[in-house]
Amino acid sequence: MKLNGIKVVERFNIPGTLDKVALRAEFINNGEYYDPVEISSVSLFKKTQNVSPSTVLASSTQLISDSAASAVVFRWAGTKADTEYGGLSTDASSIYKLGTGRYIVVLDGTQTVSSLDRSGTTIENSASAATEYIDVWTIKHTSNGDYQVVINEVKLFPDNFITLTEPLIYRTTNKLIPNKVRLGETIDLKVTTEMTVMNKNIDQSIKNTLAEGVIQDPQIRVLKHNEDSNLPARVEVLGYDDTYSLVEVTGDNTILFSFDTAVLTNGSITNLGAGTGTYSVEAKYTLVDETIISPMMYFTVR
Repeated sequence: MKLNGIKVVERFNIPGTLDKVALRAEFINNGEYYDPVEISSVSLFKKTQNVSPSTVLASSTQLISDSAASAVVFRWAGTKADTEYGGLSTDASSIYKLGTGRYIVVLDGTQTVSSLDRSGTTIENSASAATEYIDVWTIKHTSNGDYQVVINEVKLFPDNFITLTEPLIYRTTNKLIPNKVRLGETIDLKVTTEMTVMNKNIDQSIKNTLAEGVIQDPQIRVLKHNEDSNLPARVEVLGYDDTYSLVEVTGDNTILFSFDTAVLTNGSITNLGAGTGTYSVEAKYTLVDETIISPMMYFTVR
């Protein structure tokens, strides 16, 4: 994904120890994204040293204990807008807000950075080698509520460097979900990607690694297909440049784009015609050294 235009690797995309690793947390209440009143901090611990919450949390408060504070690998604090992230060491200690209820921190393996814990001790980012970690988010949901913690897991891999003895050959197949949308909806357009490594001489374990989280720089293009002879046969609703910073991809190589159908009725698109009708999606992404554009995948707006 891109954070303010800078490439970061999410936890499910087999991040390496030298990557800018994005650790995300999304907060949902009654089916809707919401913002906690406060995110006090995010703390990273080695999982091998903390195999259960009891080794990190004080039994009396269920918050990070004083004794566990010395084992923190890195800590983030202070929330900023995602547009403030610049990829520098001075940016690596903050929590960034992607949108309502959606937050992210960056474990930057490309730089040596430090942050301060509550006691004022400087903690160096020492996340390295093949190690599993837990990231502990300390949050307050409501103004009258108590602080609580949310614990997630992440693994960094030192062996993402793969040596092959022949050119890599991929085959991809894309499918759009859903194929029917109602006018007035805001809905995620989901483009699933099935990937096959076609080289017969590559070990299956390496093939499995190469097939996980390999899509880079995903983009989406949306076209309207008009039947009215007085209108252009195809009208671009959203171009690749429009969606470049808004498209996301999951660990199983599914491309996501939140499509607000209000753009079809607000008059911003010339020669669109009626908002209802036939539309198509094209997905564009980078795969190793190839730039792939999917076939048109059609959906109907009713």
